[in-house]
Amino acid sequence: MSQAEFVPYTQAMADELTAMWHRSFAHALAPYKDPHSTEERRQFLVDVLSRRSKLTVALLDREVVGFMAQHDDSIEQLYLHVKHQGRGIGSNFMEIAKSASPNRLHLYTFQRNLKARGFYRKHGFREIAYGHINMENLADVELEWNPT
Repeated sequence: MSQAEFVPYTQAMADELTAMWHRSFAHALAPYKDPHSTEERRQFLVDVLSRRSKLTVALLDREVVGFMAQHDDSIEQLYLHVKHQGRGIGSNFMEIAKSASPNRLHLYTFQRNLKARGFYRKHGFREIAYGHINMENLADVELEWNPT
């Protein structure tokens, strides 16, 4: 299990969080090239995501190693530092999300991100729709978790 500390996002974390997010995105979808610059991603984080969603940040030795953005029953973003995947941090995020929305969770991930799809299935999500097109113009998959 992880020994990460889970804390609320603060704007002082924006640069470090954005850099981790950008690297994690690129790794998960390689060889796809991210159309968004690090600065565009940072601006989205500060101006949009942090205002509409609750952001929880995972810190390990004061380093940002992951974050989750959740709005009501929707997980909008969940990214982990590449070197810290498989250590229970994502599972801790799932516990946090399920506690905040115990009746249902909903999210999208990219169809090509097989690792993420497996992770969500492991945590009780089921794939319910395919083909949604997003800002990246990539096919994605819609997933849902219900405790029943």
